[in-house]
Formats: sequence, C-alpha cells, structure tokens
Amino acid sequence: MDAAALPYPLPEHWRLAAVRPTRWWWTVFWSALALANVVAAFVALGRADAVAALVYTVIFAAIGLGVAVAFERAGDEDALPEMLNAVVLSRAQTPPPDSWVHFFREARLRRWVTTWFALVGLVASVVFSWCAVLAVGKGGAWPWLLLLVVPLLLGALVIALVGVIAIIHRYRHASFGRRPIGLSLGRSGVIRYYLDDADEWPWDRIAHVRPEAVAVDVSTGDATPRLVVVFFDGDEYVYDLSGVQAHAWLVYTAVRFWAEHPAHRDELSTTRAQQRMEAWARAMRAAPTV
Repeated sequence: MDAAALPYPLPEHWRLAAVRPTRWWWTVFWSALALANVVAAFVALGRADAVAALVYTVIFAAIGLGVAVAFERAGDEDALPEMLNAVVLSRAQTPPPDSWVHFFREARLRRWVTTWFALVGLVASVVFSWCAVLAVGKGGAWPWLLLLVVPLLLGALVIALVGVIAIIHRYRHASFGRRPIGLSLGRSGVIRYYLDDADEWPWDRIAHVRPEAVAVDVSTGDATPRLVVVFFDGDEYVYDLSGVQAHAWLVYTAVRFWAEHPAHRDELSTTRAQQRMEAWARAMRAAPTV
C-alpha cells in the first residue's frame, strides 16, 4: 500500500478549512450586552425583585455562552502527532505497554472560553441562590419561583464546574511535568489520556472505527467531528475531535487504518508510522477545501 495514498475519504460534513470567523465588533457588542444584563440583575436583587433578576440572568447566561464559543471554529488544524517516549505519559507506577507512541495532543482551551464559562457559571449560581433565598423569604408566596430557580441553579453549577475543569485543563497543558491530554497510538493499541486517568484499548478489542458529525450548521458548514470506536463486546467510545491539534481527518485515518490493518502495526512506535502519517497530512493539505 502506498504510504502517501489516503486510505479513507474526508467524512461527510467534515471540513478542511475553518468557517468564516465571527467579526470582532459583533462579539464586543454581545459581550457588552451580556455584561449589561449582569448589572441589571444585581440592581434587581438590590430591590429584592427576584423575578427581574432571574430574567436578566437567564438572558446573560444565554448570550454569555454564545459569546464564549464565538471564535471556536474547527477545520483548519494542521499539527502532526508527536512521537513520545511513553514514560512521559505514564504515572511511573507500572511500565507502559509500548516504549514509544504517536501522541495526538489536545489543544488547551482558550482563555476566552474558560473566562466566559467560569463567569457565566459563577454569576448565575450567585444570582439564582439569592433568588432562592428571596423566594423562601416570601413565606411560600412564591412557590412557583422556587420551583423555577432550583433547576436553573443546578444548571449554573454545572456550567461553573465546566469552567473550573477548563481552567484545570489549561493548567495541565501549560505546566511543566504535567501529563498531557490526548490520544496515543502504539503497537499494543490506543490509549485515551484524561486529566487524571486513562483508558487503554488493545487493537484486538476494537471491532471497527467510524466517523460522525454532530451540531451541523447547514448555513455555515460548521460541524463537530467525532470518532466512534466500536468494540467487539458492543460498547462504543465517542471521542470529540474538535479539540485535537491535528486535523480530525488525520486522527480518524490513523486509528481506523491500524485497526483494520494488523499487518502494518509493526510500523507503530517507529519512524515508519510517523512518516506515513506525515505523508497523509501532506496529501490532506493538498486536497480541495470544502
């Protein structure tokens, strides 16, 4: 098999170029509008107007989460997998199954996203908690408000948790000596690295690999590419590829190729596999953008 030939076409709805980015002035406008709603919410709380505070905060959260992802666009990633000594990715408690691996590193989340998620979650949690106190203080006169605030508060706490995890994610990527996050390929199989854990999938456990796209925006062509690993026991693992520094097409091609071609797995953990993936990446860059 020609090492430079692409074994699989670009999956449907996946892109080789990012969609047109959001205009900066449009983002500034929505950011200012979101912050104005925060001010209005706290003014309403100062007047003990829980209903108005609730409405302003919901508007702020909706705008804030939209602004958070305004500049997040997948499709033009061009990083190559890194060939790493597997000890770098281990906890040094047990020897890794492979000495060398090909590592697809996840990009750390941008400060813009982490800031907005943390801000939305923390502000909404404070306001909704305050609204709950006001509802209880009415002596049961506003039971409907309490029923509305509780699920909103839980949602705000989840968003705050996401923001905190995103901050930890950035810290783990920026700190020396911290195990990186991503996906590695070696002769023994595939390993998915998380913040403080890892999943190991031997090649003989993987039945097949398929691509999929979710959150497809037909107006812009933007979509979230995902890799679905199906195991022989019927279980599946879905991996969101939008946060990987390499293009989703390259990650999907690499995992599927060595899952389907056991005769070529002796290339893994050597420069031959690295060169094969570099040749694929060059061919992908030369392909027409869609």
